[in-house]
Amino acid sequence: MNLGRNTLFTILTALLPILNLVLAKIPTKCEGSGGLKYLWGDALSDSPNCLGPNDAPYPTAAIERSFRGSNLWTGNSRTGRSRKTIDPFITQKALLAAHKYNFDDINSPSISRTARATNMSPANTCTGTPSRLCKTRYNTTAPMYGVSLTSGQPVTIVQKFPDLLQQVVFEVCESSECDVVRGECTQTYVPYLFLVIPLGPVTLTGQDYVLVESGCVCRPKYASQSNQEASAMSSIPRL
Repeated sequence: MNLGRNTLFTILTALLPILNLVLAKIPTKCEGSGGLKYLWGDALSDSPNCLGPNDAPYPTAAIERSFRGSNLWTGNSRTGRSRKTIDPFITQKALLAAHKYNFDDINSPSISRTARATNMSPANTCTGTPSRLCKTRYNTTAPMYGVSLTSGQPVTIVQKFPDLLQQVVFEVCESSECDVVRGECTQTYVPYLFLVIPLGPVTLTGQDYVLVESGCVCRPKYASQSNQEASAMSSIPRL
């Protein structure tokens, strides 16, 4: 009986690496950071062959071929050889640090900054109403797919690790109601210009705008309604 169990255990141990290899090759959906309205996937965390909105694998091989054969992305071959690629994770840290600096600067009332400059104790000063009334979270993403702001159709965003990663910072609402003022938190967007290819036949077409979550604002309960996404679209030049 013990011999049978030992044999079964040996067989299972031998099959486990094969099973893991098979499971690793099964394509999964491009998810990325999740919760973004117009973007899917993240080249820094998703599988290079994850499935996009059309249930087709991300065209990694086609992008590799285009990258090697096109001067549009790399410049001439002599320049390409001398150019040093920046580590994508260093870029990620720099983007987050810059956003955190701006985020902290906005959230710090000017009276608090004045108090620190004059060595006054915070207990002796009055802090004003917080400038951000809605809770948010932010991070970076290297999106693999997006919805074109100009056509409304899905597009493939070109991402090639580590040579050509188009990273952006997004900031999304985490609360639906404002903390101090009676009102609701509304997601804001900003148009980013990405190097894209259309879904379907892989042909290089150029650039297109895609909306990226950029923050969260408090809209008082009885304020007039506005479409922030439509406002973002009207602010960009026609391609």
